[in-house]
Amino acid sequence: MALDPAPTTFERLRVLAAIAATGTIAGAARLLDYTPSAVSQHLSALEREAGTALAERSNRGVVLTAAGQRLAATGIDLLDEVRNAFDDVATARTTASLRVAAFPTAISALLLPVREQLEPEVRLTIVHAEPGDALGLLVGREVDAAITDGLIDVEHDLHRTLIAVEPIRLLTRSTRRVRRLDDCADAPWVLGGASSRTGQAARQRCQAAGFEPDVVAETEDHHVTFDLIRAANAVSVLPALALTDLPKGIRAVDALDLNLHRRIEFVTRRRLATNPAIGRLIRSVEEAGRVS
Repeated sequence: MALDPAPTTFERLRVLAAIAATGTIAGAARLLDYTPSAVSQHLSALEREAGTALAERSNRGVVLTAAGQRLAATGIDLLDEVRNAFDDVATARTTASLRVAAFPTAISALLLPVREQLEPEVRLTIVHAEPGDALGLLVGREVDAAITDGLIDVEHDLHRTLIAVEPIRLLTRSTRRVRRLDDCADAPWVLGGASSRTGQAARQRCQAAGFEPDVVAETEDHHVTFDLIRAANAVSVLPALALTDLPKGIRAVDALDLNLHRRIEFVTRRRLATNPAIGRLIRSVEEAGRVS
């Protein structure tokens, strides 16, 4: 079937990519800030253009057919190639704009320090998102890159660059004496919840040391963690990026090696990995990671 794509075909390919990323019409609608009805209409129109079914709908979500999977993968590459082509044409005369999703400590330690260095050639829009959400935004083409903790695997064709491997440190009040982990057996603990890999790993370390931590609060917000350490004389664990400006009265127990680490990765779509602006951003973030 000869196909002469209308201008709206590109937007419909973007919708198909969002459905592939989220697995539901509602999820794609949230990702693109559309209504579910609009997403369904775009999908139906794209199926008419393709001349075949691209998705199978059920009460549990949407599963792309083999044709839908091929078109989604090709469509993502095509959209990124168009983006690269426009950036190549504009390089000599305009500012390249990039949207980057990252978690809070990566924003503070890695993106904010390089933002002014890159301007005016590269203008960054920073989007606050936890690693899993950041990858969803990336696959759904809502952002051009993401900084993640390297713990979440996705099946999509992504290009990853290792920025740093940072240690996870035990935090206490400065007045608490700690030589071994079981010195904190009777202390109140502040840890990430069930979805936190760092929090779960810390619980396992405590259990291996012979005790179950008394968790009085579950959070991964380092500012809230600092407040709880001071207010409740609690202990916690946090990655090194969160410890660049420790409040007075709190210390990291550097002498105690928990053998816990977090990978920091810069992730972009494969077709964007050769984009000059993306390349410059990666190099700048790598340098910021070495400084941090």
